[in-house]
Amino acid sequence: MIRVGMIGCGGMGNLHASQLAKLPNVKVVGTCDLIPEKAKAMAGRIGVSRSCTDFRELLPDVDAVWVCTEPFNRAEIVIESARAGKHVFTEKPIAVSLDDADRMIAAARKAKVKYMLGYCLRFWQPYRLIRDAFAGGELGELVSCWMRRFMPWNPGGWYGLQEKSGGVMLDFGSHDVDWLRWVGGDVKTVCGRTFHVRDGIRADDHGAAALLFRNGGIATIENSWSSFMVESTLGIIGTKGAIIMGNDGKVRRRIGHDGKEETVDVEAATAINPEGALGKRDANGRILKTRTQNESIQQHFIRCIEEDIEPLTPAIEGRKTLLTVMAIRESSRTGKSVEVDSMAKKPRAMLRK
Repeated sequence: MIRVGMIGCGGMGNLHASQLAKLPNVKVVGTCDLIPEKAKAMAGRIGVSRSCTDFRELLPDVDAVWVCTEPFNRAEIVIESARAGKHVFTEKPIAVSLDDADRMIAAARKAKVKYMLGYCLRFWQPYRLIRDAFAGGELGELVSCWMRRFMPWNPGGWYGLQEKSGGVMLDFGSHDVDWLRWVGGDVKTVCGRTFHVRDGIRADDHGAAALLFRNGGIATIENSWSSFMVESTLGIIGTKGAIIMGNDGKVRRRIGHDGKEETVDVEAATAINPEGALGKRDANGRILKTRTQNESIQQHFIRCIEEDIEPLTPAIEGRKTLLTVMAIRESSRTGKSVEVDSMAKKPRAMLRK
């Protein structure tokens, strides 16, 4: 039984807590938030009697902490929890400064605890299916991949402050940067622009960039809080085939120039039957399966602790994503392409105006 302490009882904290409370091998010991009413409310929703405003009160009685505080208000929680020998899960992004990211990673490494970030696209369908189609080799070598996600929204509070959220490309777009890096590997060079479109906020609310991977291939990314319309498309083009999800949510695949384009049955394609017939249905349309390939992000981190394995989204990957977003902003500032590794030499290059 893995004992967990919930730290940060806002929207994402409640989402994670509700899922953790359903797992038979997890016990949520207590909740913590600087606003006591939030901590008590979460505790009540998941049937926990203990709540507090100081996370240190939970540390003696937990194996892991689930940190869902703001990215600018996280470093000391992670560092003290790691030093106490507790495994750490935090929401994304890892931080808004490289200094904080490095201090947290160093503390977790020294304590030899797991440290995972909440980059959920690696666990959600069809994002995982599309990436796995490439990773399995059926598309050949990478030529291009892309993500374009627009979420018209007027961010209030800390979201609308560049120094606290990092703007749309870090708070929202880092999900997409992480997914593109999962496909293509480490990014070498970035050319991008960020925009402050909407009045009333003090953060970038639109951004776009081209990312050149070290291993070849290119990615393009565009994210927006100010697009007026919703959009969500992504895809991968390889030397042997392509797979694309359109704005209608349908996934299309074609292998070879002589191949036939097909619409992928996502639900069936993520199931396996005893004969290994991937993506099959019976005559009545029921999926032939004994298990699904899907594992929730909460289940995954708990399994990493139990089996002593490396998380799919370790903190070091979050650092690389942070550097990539920093390079996008630097490219926008200078009007020139930027080497991602060069950003590591500027530890105080915050994501600020």
